[in-house]
Amino acid sequence: MTDTSRKVLVAYATWAGSTADVAERIAGVLNRNGFTAEAVRAKEVRHISPYGAVVLGSSVHAGKLHPDALKFARRNAADLGSKPFATFVVCLAMKGNDEKARATAGAYLEPVRLQVKPLSEGLFAGAYDPSKAGFVERQIMKMIKAPPGDSRKWDEVEAWAATLAPLFAAGRAAGGR
Repeated sequence: MTDTSRKVLVAYATWAGSTADVAERIAGVLNRNGFTAEAVRAKEVRHISPYGAVVLGSSVHAGKLHPDALKFARRNAADLGSKPFATFVVCLAMKGNDEKARATAGAYLEPVRLQVKPLSEGLFAGAYDPSKAGFVERQIMKMIKAPPGDSRKWDEVEAWAATLAPLFAAGRAAGGR
């Protein structure tokens, strides 16, 4: 692998910071596995050409990915199809982590899959802190009776991130649409 191929971008879109924490953890695991990975807000990424692989993560609200994640996927679809690509979601639906929760969370990634086929998908539970949420989000969370708390399972995040290392080392591209 060339030095560029050892560079991994972990782009993320978040409303309240929970997804940023997950992205940082993923970057840390990749760094410990011989890559140079950095977590960057998706809206701040101008070019993905310096990276040999890309991971895109998004939080989910009201059943939809963060708009910045969708913009990133659309804007970079051609380039993402030519390099190893993985994606993940962070959502409260995964709190249960059963088959129904996995199907619900996995469906949130469909708009990304329409742009580029990922080599791997991570589905993670999120955190809800009312003090970091806007008025509308707090009202929605109250309506659905979502209790505050952190349901992230860091061992699952780290285990998934570790599976990316051999995929990225092999340099296999996702193949695009």
